[in-house]
Amino acid sequence: MRTGRLHVVDALCAAFLAGCSLASCSGGGSPPAPGPSPASITTFSGSAASGSSVTLSWTGSSQFTVYRVFRNGGEIATVTTTSFTDTGLAATTAYDYQVRGEGASGLSAASPTITVATLNMLTLVQARLVDAASRSDMLVRDIEFDAAGNIVIAGGAFSANFPTTAGAYDRTFASGGSSTGTAGASDAFVMKVSRTGQILWSTLIGGPNHDRAYGIEIAPDGGVIIAGRAGEGFPTTAGVVQTAFAGDTNPVSAYGRQDGFIAKLSADGSTLLWSTYFGDSRAGFLRDVGVDGADKVYVAGVYYAGLAHITGNARQASPNGQHDLVYARLNATATAVEYGTYLGGNEPAGQTPGTPSIVVTSARDVFLAIDEGGTGAPTTASAYQRNNAGGKDLLLARFSAGDQLVYATYLGGAGEESLETHNIAADPSNRLVIAAMSASTNYPTTLGAYQQSIGGATDGVVSILSADGSALSASTYFGGAGQEDIQGVKVAPNGLIFVSGGTGASSLRTTANAFQRNFAGLDDVALAAFLPDLKATPYLTYLGGSDRDGATAVDIASDGAVAIGGQTASSNFPISVGGSTAPNGANTGWTALFTP
Repeated sequence: MRTGRLHVVDALCAAFLAGCSLASCSGGGSPPAPGPSPASITTFSGSAASGSSVTLSWTGSSQFTVYRVFRNGGEIATVTTTSFTDTGLAATTAYDYQVRGEGASGLSAASPTITVATLNMLTLVQARLVDAASRSDMLVRDIEFDAAGNIVIAGGAFSANFPTTAGAYDRTFASGGSSTGTAGASDAFVMKVSRTGQILWSTLIGGPNHDRAYGIEIAPDGGVIIAGRAGEGFPTTAGVVQTAFAGDTNPVSAYGRQDGFIAKLSADGSTLLWSTYFGDSRAGFLRDVGVDGADKVYVAGVYYAGLAHITGNARQASPNGQHDLVYARLNATATAVEYGTYLGGNEPAGQTPGTPSIVVTSARDVFLAIDEGGTGAPTTASAYQRNNAGGKDLLLARFSAGDQLVYATYLGGAGEESLETHNIAADPSNRLVIAAMSASTNYPTTLGAYQQSIGGATDGVVSILSADGSALSASTYFGGAGQEDIQGVKVAPNGLIFVSGGTGASSLRTTANAFQRNFAGLDDVALAAFLPDLKATPYLTYLGGSDRDGATAVDIASDGAVAIGGQTASSNFPISVGGSTAPNGANTGWTALFTP
């Protein structure tokens, strides 16, 4: 598969190249200067055949008797055919190639440069339905590996058929509330699955109205922390920061009256260790959660003015507009809010609140992201983009362990940028990795990026922001003619950046090692591994059936295993661990495990 950049040489540059050597034009090697040959290499492409080889091919000319192949500026081979396989390469590595023809008239000008990445050899070892027996209606919203390498998922269950296990905290689906909204009753759920697909434990947690977990984290003590939205009657515990439902004077019709919630379950799912609401008298809920090495809990949501959990040392004591992102840190038992602040701009009247993400590093640096339609957010002096560029932009921020705002910056183009869930990650150098969606034709990309122009009405975008928020280290579009819905990004131990989501595009450039190379339905899952410079994808696969499929989260284990989860409406979703695929009109949850 051809990946990376293709430099198309225009007439002026071609004339210049005809009089200069490869070394002076491409920055490497010392091949002979080209002769006056009128022929040239008109097309040149390459694809990774494995984790250690690349196959190149080109269109030659009868005037040439041999072809010289160059890798990273140095000559590596002379061949008589119009193809060559380069072997002995390092896996998941990008290489630049050029080729020149040679005949009686001398050496031709260099071909365009192409970048090809060797493959990351992942294997799909497990794809399973969360409810293999009855395919019940549910939403998988987040996925994590625990310390033992098991897979833990959380989301919302809409059916009493949701599978629970003996000894679980709550095995009874709650319903019958007076404010379930048009979406109906729902309980949050948590399920732990082994790498062989066995359900280790599964529990519900909820009241009679609409409850759903959006984020999950495994605490250092092994406990499972979830956060999301909850209606009246959600179970809470004594002594926490908010034991009672705070009310909702402007509920969303789909979900009824809502507050945010945070809860912690024991490592075996049998006990509710603590649980608290987090809300006020107007609409607001939590979208993401993090945890640090001391079991302290960090949450991100969107709230209106008057939230009681804002602390006196807040960076922003009240919303700049109707509503803003709220970031808060609770102690390990949820009995106190240690820090709470708003952060945002003055969005236009009636604008829908954004959807924030949060990441906490081992050094307790806190990174935040939200799609922000307002101007006037408290950006910092050296920010990459101090002002909104049009529509909704991304608003990105970093707080130090001492609750100081390190930076805040906008990021976007003239169109709409948007987020959904779990859209940021931090690399070991404290650079922020953002995976989002953009309808901007001028979203900022960097030289040599995997895809430098938009492919459809809305594409995915992946960007890396410097540790101080002042510069883009790398940035690319990711998408085709259909619409992308990016949900989930993680940095692997080897530096690869994994991005998951859904796509309606049939033209994604899947890699030779993909589990599923072709688009199968109305929407398919897409899973991509980008090199750290965002110039190539050593792994890119579809995953899906004939209906609508999507992914909502991704996680990477310490051994490089990759877990993703989401929803499917396809009767032929490619499951590998038993269960019914008979459609019943429901979107049901699934998980998949890939190993190196």
